[in-house]
Amino acid sequence: MPDIKIVLKILIVTLCFGLIHKSWAFVDAEGESILLQVDQTMFPEAFVNYFTIENTAPNMKKDSISLFSAQNKTGQSVILIVDPPALLGRSAFWDGKEIWIHTPGELEARKSGLQQSFVGGVFNNMDLMMGPYHTHHRAQLEGEDKDFQYLKLIPKTDGLPYIFMKMKINKHAQVVAELSQYVREDTLFKRIIFEDVKEVSRNSHRPTSMATSSELNPLYRSKWRLGVQKEEHVAPEAFSVEFLPKLGQLLK
Repeated sequence: MPDIKIVLKILIVTLCFGLIHKSWAFVDAEGESILLQVDQTMFPEAFVNYFTIENTAPNMKKDSISLFSAQNKTGQSVILIVDPPALLGRSAFWDGKEIWIHTPGELEARKSGLQQSFVGGVFNNMDLMMGPYHTHHRAQLEGEDKDFQYLKLIPKTDGLPYIFMKMKINKHAQVVAELSQYVREDTLFKRIIFEDVKEVSRNSHRPTSMATSSELNPLYRSKWRLGVQKEEHVAPEAFSVEFLPKLGQLLK
């Protein structure tokens, strides 16, 4: 009769191998490689940019907001509204897990969520704070044709306002062509169309326009337009809750 200790050791090794093998099964090396290439094409290691958001309400009223943002190599982001005057100085910081918003006149920043809007309208903050997609998602290749590749992106960061995204990639430019965000397996919340691919900094090119629509809120639309993006390492202290009231110093 085999020694009971030897049997137990064999069972433990078998179970451990099974768990490891199961985790490997969820890693799509090809999908991960494609997503990493997209990120390397569109985003420097660290960067700053200026962009505008134009929201359109159901009554066709439009409002335009100009923003400055910076991101470090770990994926942390800060955003500062520079126009219109009524929102001037409003800022946000995302450390990759939590988001804080500071409004001029308030003593302290308040913790918010990526489901809420930083610039008004019905759309969440995620598209403003996002940098390299692989930092916060696992990728699975679902198919490809002559011109496009299709990935499913599953969040590996808590708090993202969707359960997964579908990404359509321009194979020739190696940039995102379309994103679809799902709040349930069968419920599409938001669709983003990427257009106007341009060189934006050394060794980087990306779409400079994003048109956002929602099947849940079809009368609302949003347009994101990139003005300038450049590779730049911002001082580490800028990526903190305490620095939010002083973000304007980065523009001097």
